[in-house]
Amino acid sequence: MTSPRTAPLSSYRTPGVRLEWLDAAPQARTLVRTDIAGFVGVAERGPLHQAVAVEGWDQFRGVFGEHLPAAYLAYAVEGFYANGGSRCWVVRVADPATAGTATVTLLDAQGGPVLALAATSPGMWGEQVSCRVDNAGGGLFTLTLRLGAVTEVWRNLAPVPNPVVGRDPVALLDDPNAGSRLVTVSWPPNASGHSPVPGPLVLTGGADGLATLTTEHFIGADHPWGLSALDTIDEVALVVQPDLWARPVSVTRRPTTPTPPCGDLSATTGDSPPVVDPTARPPFTPDEVAEVQAAMIAHCERHHDRVTLLDSPQDPLTSPADAVAWRNQFDSSFGALYYPWLLVVDPLSPDADVTAVPPSGHVAGVCARVDTTVGVHKPPANELVELPVDTVSTVDDIAHGDLNDGGVNAIRVQRGIRVLGDRTVTRSDPEWLYLNVRRLVLALEEQILSDTAWTVFEPNGPALQTELDRVIRSLLEQVWRNGMLAGATKDQAFSVRCDASVNPPADLAVGKFTCLIGLNPPPPAEFVVIRVIRTPTGMSVDTESGG
Repeated sequence: MTSPRTAPLSSYRTPGVRLEWLDAAPQARTLVRTDIAGFVGVAERGPLHQAVAVEGWDQFRGVFGEHLPAAYLAYAVEGFYANGGSRCWVVRVADPATAGTATVTLLDAQGGPVLALAATSPGMWGEQVSCRVDNAGGGLFTLTLRLGAVTEVWRNLAPVPNPVVGRDPVALLDDPNAGSRLVTVSWPPNASGHSPVPGPLVLTGGADGLATLTTEHFIGADHPWGLSALDTIDEVALVVQPDLWARPVSVTRRPTTPTPPCGDLSATTGDSPPVVDPTARPPFTPDEVAEVQAAMIAHCERHHDRVTLLDSPQDPLTSPADAVAWRNQFDSSFGALYYPWLLVVDPLSPDADVTAVPPSGHVAGVCARVDTTVGVHKPPANELVELPVDTVSTVDDIAHGDLNDGGVNAIRVQRGIRVLGDRTVTRSDPEWLYLNVRRLVLALEEQILSDTAWTVFEPNGPALQTELDRVIRSLLEQVWRNGMLAGATKDQAFSVRCDASVNPPADLAVGKFTCLIGLNPPPPAEFVVIRVIRTPTGMSVDTESGG
């Protein structure tokens, strides 16, 4: 016989109220995600100054293209995923005024326009898209598009909109879900309606818009560009801009002129002059880089739910003292600086040479890995950095001490390549010295705001005080039990006051309600001292640690 406590709804035959017991483990609350990064930088293709969610390295390549000889964004995002990142937002930066989209128009036998094609985003990449038109019979045609390993074949296209026979190329290729990933198409104002001439076509007019880049394109103070595109993305917790330090300009050489016959004095010999890579961009001055990094810190302070990871100057001769001097330009717990740069195998090198890249993208991946495997309270330090083969500069113990005292996080070759620092760039507030403490408190603040959003417009009185106290204590107790707060007891880990002592009648009368929360975040054990003591009965070991 079925018990009324567990009977399915379909078994009830008379109306009424039933009580059902469900056996389930208590649901543990998960803090807001802190592993999601926001990247701003130079890419091969993709929408300009728009934040795009990216779930993996392959998706990044599909939307934003491959590594560039004059940019670090692809290297940084690759490092993010190689080190444990799972989701990020990417903003492609370029000058909209000088960036151009490659285009071509299909023509009929009389030279009349049939269909206009344009690359899906600005950039010289569009000129690499090969296009071919083939006759499909009955006035229809086939359009084949290729870019690298990607091939799109669109068959039985009609040269007119809303055709009776064939398919409308505009409706087909411009479909946001199933359309082309290489081009967009449109009808020219004076479209002829005749079939296009078969044969190959070339898209022209693409421009990357890098030669005129300014700091405004990265900051977006007066325009919806660069960093400002992340303003509406609440889930971003780590901000990275790897392209502030421009890569060294790449050069190629024209073919060598053949050696002239003996006695031909009018001929020239030797290599032709080098040609500057057209994708190169002029470097920012150190003052301009500092301006953008200060804006990154200000962005994080304003949002109060994210931190920025900063790259030290790129010169391989930069010393630890130079890195400390660079850090001293800033004073905030919402940023952390890393030194030195990393050496990775360059996918653009046919001989698998190494190239120097900024560490911020790789460190963001380390932060994401630690957050998801342990928790945001765990310092993202003493952690392996995957993908690099070495560091640009060797940091010894003396240099490491100078960097640590100067608030710069060192990356060293020790049992692999490891991040060995957890300092913010604050100089005036020692309470926010550690990056994990700042990030933990930010996560708790955001979670508390989410859990207490319902209190707005609730009756302001003792009942609200009691309920708010219960909600916040429940969250903090779970956080403490998960090891994310220091203290042997709850009272040592946190405190909550929502009573009349912090809510005088004058505040309640004007709708103001205050709740004071005290936290005891766990500082990192930076210095572990193992004392080996010799005694008459043997040796003993005593371990001390301190931050």
